[in-house]
Amino acid sequence: MNTENHFLLFGQKLKDNSELLTEKLFQKDIPDPSYQYSDIHSTFFSCLGNSLNDDEHAAFERIVQWSQLFFKRVDQFDIQIHAPFFLGNQYRSVILDYIEEYLLQTNIHSIILVQIIKKIDSFINYGASLFSNNRKQMYEQDMNKFNQAMMDKKITIAELKALKKALKEATILTVTDKDDIITYANTKFCNITKYSLDELIGKNHNHLLNSGYHDDNFFKNIVDHIKSGKMWKGEIRNKAKDGSFYWVDSTIVPIVDRMGKTYQHIAIQHDITDQKETEEMLLKTEKLSMVGELAAGIAHEIRNPLTTIRGFVQILDHFSEDKKYLYSKTILSEIDRINLIVSEFMVFAKPHAVYFNECNVIDILNNALHLLGAEASLKNIEISMNFHPTNIYIYGEKNQLTQVFLNIIKNSIEAIPYGGLITISVTIKNNQVLTSIKDNGIGMTEEQVNKIGQPFYTTKDDGNGLGLMVSYKIIEKHKGRITIDSEPNKGTEFLISFPLFIKNRT
Repeated sequence: MNTENHFLLFGQKLKDNSELLTEKLFQKDIPDPSYQYSDIHSTFFSCLGNSLNDDEHAAFERIVQWSQLFFKRVDQFDIQIHAPFFLGNQYRSVILDYIEEYLLQTNIHSIILVQIIKKIDSFINYGASLFSNNRKQMYEQDMNKFNQAMMDKKITIAELKALKKALKEATILTVTDKDDIITYANTKFCNITKYSLDELIGKNHNHLLNSGYHDDNFFKNIVDHIKSGKMWKGEIRNKAKDGSFYWVDSTIVPIVDRMGKTYQHIAIQHDITDQKETEEMLLKTEKLSMVGELAAGIAHEIRNPLTTIRGFVQILDHFSEDKKYLYSKTILSEIDRINLIVSEFMVFAKPHAVYFNECNVIDILNNALHLLGAEASLKNIEISMNFHPTNIYIYGEKNQLTQVFLNIIKNSIEAIPYGGLITISVTIKNNQVLTSIKDNGIGMTEEQVNKIGQPFYTTKDDGNGLGLMVSYKIIEKHKGRITIDSEPNKGTEFLISFPLFIKNRT
């Protein structure tokens, strides 16, 4: 038998017995559990068998393919650099043992046997070096990635430390747990509250600093926001240890666990006490200016009925009893007019204390319509109502809101000479409650619309303008808006919007 035939025969034996050779390999000392892939080793023995029958280029290409397959299968992180060469020695040991058995069954010349062993050895060395180089290259790439990740981590930590330092130095910072118990406070927080850190830690934030300025619904709104995982922003007036008050612009951020439940809050605040005091001074200045304007208007409005009263009183003795009675009624009417002007002015100048609660807009409108229904009927005015849904809530003071709707609906009734239609609708859009009060009365010009709400400006013969002025003030206090769309001889639409109050918000 020639050399080529011996190569073919032994190569075929390796392929046929690849699984048996793999079993013998596993009986030896395999360097790492990651190498326990029987199909990979069986493929290698078959690859060696085929390589004995291929030309050199094709044989080495087979080894390359096997090396790539092996490298994809095993976890390169668990393999030591020298492990591929150790496995190569194990391959040699298994094949040499097999050759010994093969010699007992076959008559083969020693020279041919040496050639077979050398060729197999070269393939094993090549495969081990390929795998080792791949491992080394991947290791270097992984190390580069790891080093870059570590560098990025160091940069991130440095940036976070800088941010933390900036927050501590530039803002008023506190951390509270889910029950609003203070667990951390920076120096600026201690300075503005005038409490030491020891006095703050473990105390309930709201109970300790509550100034009494905000009502329970204000704080409920904050709690509801935070519990739902939302950030809250707003202005809060607190009380310091010495009894002084201060204002902070606050951003409260909830921190949630893996289950999505809030377990602590971070409050980042800025002192706006000076800004608030400045705003209050400007407001007082504006009020003084308006008081002067109102005083002038009141003097004018009251002078007219006073002149009438004085004239009648001077000549009253010259008239008969019948005429005295008639003129007395006129005098009383003028006195009532003065009283109405003074009363409405007092509502504007000295509003009584009010308490906000959730109010059903539909109930308030129905109440106002009940009070004005008789007046509308006398003038043959139909009032059409469109309320969907029937329970719409805003946050405000019921009596003041009733006053607003009474004033505006009454204006619509008085704007219709006789017989007409007033349409009232309530809708919700973008978390705003929109109330439309529309009539088909005489309407107003653009110039008249622009003056509505000014003290003592009215389009009615017997009006004084204070009703709408008070309504504007109430709407503003309720964080609402009012717009007027009107055209002469076609009618007027008042559109009032208030923020929607959502009950049982979670």
